[in-house]
Amino acid sequence: MKNLNTNIVLVISIVLGIGLFAGLVYFIKANKTEEVVELPVVLEEFSDFQCPACGAYYPVVEKVRSEFSSEELDFQYKHLPLTTIHEYAYTSAVASEAAREQGKFEEYYRILFENQDNLTDEDLLNYAQELELDIDKFKSDLQNPDVIARVDNDNKEAEDRGYDSTPTFVLNGKRLTMSTNPEEQLRNAIQEKIDQAKSQQQATE
Repeated sequence: MKNLNTNIVLVISIVLGIGLFAGLVYFIKANKTEEVVELPVVLEEFSDFQCPACGAYYPVVEKVRSEFSSEELDFQYKHLPLTTIHEYAYTSAVASEAAREQGKFEEYYRILFENQDNLTDEDLLNYAQELELDIDKFKSDLQNPDVIARVDNDNKEAEDRGYDSTPTFVLNGKRLTMSTNPEEQLRNAIQEKIDQAKSQQQATE
């Protein structure tokens, strides 16, 4: 009889345990807040102009970027020059920000990635001339503390967020682990977020 009672108590305990677990799972799902996604979605790339891997990803990023409007995707290039292994990474990053001062960051960014083997100080000045920048202003901005600070701030942000390799891609605040097919992965990840944002927008109209 004692064994019977013990078995009954055990069965009841198991049933109650399962019931409580199921109730907890339901509660968590019912109260789980869906991520709010707004347009444009933000793709950050922490990168280094002298990094070979970044150079390999450059055409992939450019192709995927071109498939979305500025209303859908906000691409943010952020500097993470790996100065211990890339001699010209830091000066190239500062030069790109000097070009930004004259509204030519995108153009200068492309030239740097398309000429990764030629990033000496002389080369950087030549690229500024190619873009018909004001050379005196460009040279001055290479020493401008505010311009230099933009590079340093990106670098510090990467450090604070635990990023120490390039390229590092972050979509809406979440780091992406790149696959063997980065073009498809980036495109699909971005499209998924855009679709989610549009769906949420329609639900509130």
